[in-house]
Formats: sequence, structure tokens, C-alpha cells
Amino acid sequence: MRSRTLGSLWTRYLRARGRAGAGISCPVERRAAQREMTALRDRLVANYSPLARYVAGRVCARSVGTLDREDVVSWGLCGLLGAVETYDPSRPGKFETYAISKIRWSILDELRKTDPLPRTARLRAQRVERVRCELAQRYGRSPTESEVAGTLGVSLTDHRAFLERVARSKVASLEARCGGEPVEGGLHEVVADHLAADPARAAESSELRALLVRAIEGLGEQERVVTTFYYYEGLTLREIGCALGLTEGRISQILRASLARLRQSLAERVS
Repeated sequence: MRSRTLGSLWTRYLRARGRAGAGISCPVERRAAQREMTALRDRLVANYSPLARYVAGRVCARSVGTLDREDVVSWGLCGLLGAVETYDPSRPGKFETYAISKIRWSILDELRKTDPLPRTARLRAQRVERVRCELAQRYGRSPTESEVAGTLGVSLTDHRAFLERVARSKVASLEARCGGEPVEGGLHEVVADHLAADPARAAESSELRALLVRAIEGLGEQERVVTTFYYYEGLTLREIGCALGLTEGRISQILRASLARLRQSLAERVS
């Protein structure tokens, strides 16, 4: 849109906005003023929409995680809409400068709302990333966790616990592979339980579950606890080791021995 046409559009919009906010007593005139203001506002938003895409692209490029670009653009358009509605031409500064600031803060506000980590944890994660990059440039290789923890001034245990917390907070699309390629067969191929029993075999499945429960009860106490923690509670080998005071290697050995005994017990019971 040419600058002369755009200036005329701004003049008409500001005039319509003033009339709509003047408190017109006649309902018909009030609705007509609101419709005119909305139509002119939408034309301005459409004209400046490339600003929202520009800011959204900058935010996505600087983001550490994966963002849906269309979602970010929609958040930016909300900020642009607010900029058009609140812009005061009597103040110094161009509208583009004001709009970019509003768009950016609108996107950042939405990102903070959807972020599962609190702001302090997110700032710490950014500091960890900066330290890792600095050490990589200094040593010419990827730094170890001990080196990063030492530079940050925290213990290795605390550093690993924080990294696990950040990893658990990351959200990825179920419809994409790790490399971002769509999964063949769609979402069903990701969430479908291919090992689940057929509904027609519900009785057989129930009997097998009962056999499995009895087989687990036949294990030793330590083996039963490790198996239950791993398969029913979803704990990692490290977490189980911390709970039982054993090393990950020892927990792995116990788990392998438990599985071998379970297979043998189930084979004997089924036969």
C-alpha cells in the first residue's frame, strides 16, 4: 500500500475510532461507527501483517526448542492488533517501531504461559547453554558435564538433576520423528499399541496378566522391587539405584535376571 493511501487509511481509522469512543447515544449510529472502525482496523492489520511474520521469524530463530511458526505468527498478529488499537499518533515514534515492540511482547507473553518451566529455571537453562558454548570454543570440543558444572559453580549431581528436569519439560510433536519428518501412517502409528490384545481375546489377555502377576510374586524381594519400579512406576535405572542404594550396573543385572526368570516361569505355566 502506498504511503499516501496508508496515511489516508490511518486518518479515517483514527476519526472512526474517535467517533466510536465518543459515546454515541443512537444505537444505530453507534453500531455503524463500530463496524466502520473494525473494517478500517482490519485493513491496517492486514497491511502491517508482514511485521508480525518478521518478528515471529526472529523469535523462532533465536528459540532453543521447537516452535510452531504459525502459532507464533498468530500470537504476533494479536500483538499487532493491540498496537493498532492503542497507537497514539501524537506521541513521537513511528508506528512500525511501536508495533514491533507490541508484537514481540505479545509473543513472549504467550511463550511464558506455555512454558512448563518457571522463569528462573529457564534463565538457568539459557546460562547453561551459554557456558557450554563458551567452553566448546575454548577447548575445541564438547565440554563434559563436570566441566560445565564446575564453571557454573554447582555440584555434578545438582547439574544432572537440573538437565533431567529441563529434558522432561520439552514437548515434541507426536506426528513427527526426531528429525522432523512426518510419521508414515499418521498419528495412529505413533500412539497405537501394536502389542495390545485383540478385543476378541480379552479373556486370554486377562489370564496372561494373572499369570504374569503370579510370576512376579514368585521372584525374590529385590528382583520384585526392581521389576515393579521399572515397569509399573516408570523409574529409570539411576532412580531405582538411588532408592535402593545400588549402582546402575547392579540394577541392570538384577533386571536382566528377573526377566530371565519371568520368561522361564511363564513358559512353564503356559505349557
